[in-house]
Amino acid sequence: MTASPLPIARFATETLPKGEGFAAWREAVAGLYEVEPPPPSGPAGFSGVATGIHLGPLVLGVMRVDALAYHRSPAKIRADGLDHFVLGLSDPGTAPSAAPTVLIQDLGQPLALPMAPLNGACIILPRDVMVRLVPGAEALHGVRVGGAMAQLLADHTWSLIRAAPALPAQQAPLFARATQQMIAACLGPARERVADARPRIEATLMVRARRHIDANLMVPGLSAAGIAAALGLSRSALYQLLAPFNGVARYIQGRRLERIHALLADPAEQRLIAEIAHDHGMTSEAHFSRAFRKRFGYAPREIRGIGLAVPVAGRPVAPGTATERLAFPVWLEQLRD
Repeated sequence: MTASPLPIARFATETLPKGEGFAAWREAVAGLYEVEPPPPSGPAGFSGVATGIHLGPLVLGVMRVDALAYHRSPAKIRADGLDHFVLGLSDPGTAPSAAPTVLIQDLGQPLALPMAPLNGACIILPRDVMVRLVPGAEALHGVRVGGAMAQLLADHTWSLIRAAPALPAQQAPLFARATQQMIAACLGPARERVADARPRIEATLMVRARRHIDANLMVPGLSAAGIAAALGLSRSALYQLLAPFNGVARYIQGRRLERIHALLADPAEQRLIAEIAHDHGMTSEAHFSRAFRKRFGYAPREIRGIGLAVPVAGRPVAPGTATERLAFPVWLEQLRD
């Protein structure tokens, strides 16, 4: 029996007749915000795309929208009685060099967001859940949180969004619980909440560390200080993270040996073994040979060209993604229950 996919809804103005995009977008987000019309020359070419992922006790959203100004006036707050928090996350793809931030919005308080494109993700969750995770969350309304903890929450959320089409609906409570723990750890002041989510935080940091190290294996000066700075960690925190791998230097050496092993196994790779090793920071041939044999149990020349490097196919996308209307209004009603 095929597992049901996560409920995913997509809304895009590109499917609408020219000139109707802004009105449709304003209607779609009316459950959350009042929207100022774009400049007079703008409505005809207005473009907006939003995807919503329902995880039961919370909703994830992704938006790519032309510049608009969003508001929640006291009158609207009284009219809709919406009692949720929205955590807005910047999109790392639009400004790769910019550090991620988390904008905390309490929909029970007035809000005015200036005219700007909306490119990013959000987490929408009920007030009772948010204040349980982050006591005193009301005082954080309008605060933009940055730093390493914002990076962790952003990494977790974007990873979940990318994986969502292939995830089964039956596991939605697990994904929601993991996200709530990350919110508590990254935004909550209580230190014990960080301890509750410590394994998940460390796993996310480990993925970031591995990606950074793998991207810099051929950099001679790859060091603990540089890695710690790139991850926003202290050196002691980095050493603690990589302690299960016998330390930072050993981990870097291990990743370099794995990369060299893959290259040597590739029949198309024609460079000398010593040249490949040197390009990956192994300046002593004797030391490289000993380290390679100790890790793999055989000499580098024994693996040469036997073709063990086989690419792994990606996971297929599960069926069931809806492309009709933005489902936030209905899902927000469900979050009330």
